[in-house]
Amino acid sequence: MEQNADIRQFMEVIKRRKFQFIIPGLLVFLIAVLISLILPPVYKSTGTILIEAQEIPQDLVRSTVTGYVEERLQAITQVVLSRARLIEIINRFGLYQDLKGRYPIEEIVEKMREDVIMEPIMTEMDKPRSGKSDSAIIAFTLSYEGKDPKQVAQVANLFVSLYLEENLRNREEKTRTTYEFLEEQLTKLREEIVIIEGKTAEFKKKHVNYLPELMQLNLQTMEQLQRQIEAKEEQIKSLINRKIYLEGQLATLEPTMYAFSMDGKRVMTPREELETLRSQYISLSATLSPQHPDVISLKKRLEAVQAEVSIREDLRHMYRKLNNEEHLLTMISEKFSDKHPDVIKLKKEIALLKEEVSALSEKQTVFKGEDEKPENPSYINLQTQITSTQMDIETTRKECNLLKVKYEEYQKRVENTPQVEQEYLVLQRDYSNAQAKYQETMNRLLAAREATGLEESRKAERFTLIDPPVVPEKPDRPNRLAILLIGMVLAIGCGIGFGSLSEYMDESVYRADELAAISGLPVLAVIPYLETEEDRKKMMQKKWVWIVSTAGLVIIGVAAVHFLYRPLDIVWIQIIQRFSIGF
Repeated sequence: MEQNADIRQFMEVIKRRKFQFIIPGLLVFLIAVLISLILPPVYKSTGTILIEAQEIPQDLVRSTVTGYVEERLQAITQVVLSRARLIEIINRFGLYQDLKGRYPIEEIVEKMREDVIMEPIMTEMDKPRSGKSDSAIIAFTLSYEGKDPKQVAQVANLFVSLYLEENLRNREEKTRTTYEFLEEQLTKLREEIVIIEGKTAEFKKKHVNYLPELMQLNLQTMEQLQRQIEAKEEQIKSLINRKIYLEGQLATLEPTMYAFSMDGKRVMTPREELETLRSQYISLSATLSPQHPDVISLKKRLEAVQAEVSIREDLRHMYRKLNNEEHLLTMISEKFSDKHPDVIKLKKEIALLKEEVSALSEKQTVFKGEDEKPENPSYINLQTQITSTQMDIETTRKECNLLKVKYEEYQKRVENTPQVEQEYLVLQRDYSNAQAKYQETMNRLLAAREATGLEESRKAERFTLIDPPVVPEKPDRPNRLAILLIGMVLAIGCGIGFGSLSEYMDESVYRADELAAISGLPVLAVIPYLETEEDRKKMMQKKWVWIVSTAGLVIIGVAAVHFLYRPLDIVWIQIIQRFSIGF
């Protein structure tokens, strides 16, 4: 019973609020119909471009065009949708004529950018190394939206062509730029290598004897020279000892042999004469007085001969000592410098000995005169050997000095080699680095040349049009059926909402139970509402108000469409065409 009462109350509300339910719903549905009719159709033409991978494996030939496909697509999009190019396309096809004059060119260009749609087609790819999957672009769609289907297809095909051409031009330009850059770098490196080679040749010419590769040869030469110097010094020592020995032998000999006078008698030597005079002086002194003229004459003769023999002995002794001192000076000078105390002392002693020899030589004219020359063959032979030995000593000493000069030269080379080696290593390092860079750049240039051939033969990654844009047969939007369905749902909702709100806001009493609940008194009887003629007139007036209002709204809407949008005859023709195409 309660359920039947609720249904009866609900039906009474619908009957009582039928106009509040129907009129708002009709208005909303009418607005939806107008929207579906007024909205201009937008056609969309789409082309699909496949991104084909490089045909030849990258392990064999690597392309110089690197980077992600997304980045390259964005770069191509920026070039294709540049302001100048879009303005050229707008003027070429006469696009957006309804916007020209009302909006600045920048907004029209921006509108065209919004109408050009590039959507990538992704796929999941497994990475063999990491085992993870990653998304990659295998293709993309390029669409253009507009009001004229034929024009939309033409513009879409133009953009597809621009994308293909720009991708091709971009790849060829990158490949050519890379090749030209590497070729320029190779030329610079070649010039740098020539400069370094020139510096190296000049450096070698300047330091020909100090190069590091000659270090071992210089050390070996120094060892050989050291051995030769030691051999020469030993030879000099041996010759000096021989000279000393010969001089000792010479000191035991008389320079003159037994001389004979014209009558055949042998002439005595000074020492024999000294001994004879001593014997005669002793004999005369024994028989004669010291003041005897013969004794005095013999004594003078004896003293003269004795002085002569003494000077001879002193000179021989000084010559031997002088030779010994000079030999010792030669040996010491090889070990010490001229400023060494021992060297200075020996030089002073030799100078004093020479002065004494000179003084004795002035007193003894026998050794300097031409009247007394060595005649003893043994004496002369020893003198000759001594002279020859002295010459050998001087010759050997000169050879030794030359060897020492060479040794010092090679020693200087060895000492200066490390410093020269540092500069030489810098040149060698620069040359090696330049050579390595040259070889690396050459390899890159060859790879760039192969990549250029790859691009020219169209074997590299490329864009292939697999689905060209065509003339759309129906508009992409608006979806008029969906608009009508949504309008219907909104109309029902709006009618129910408006009617429910009217019922909720109405404080009138329509049922006996409501009156009993309000008054707190029981209802004895229910008298139906008796309509008077005045009530019926008022009700009729309300109906006419609703009818006139609705008609006025419809007339205002139709007039707005006719004057603000498009004439009604044209709209009617378009409605027929669109419904025939869209549904």
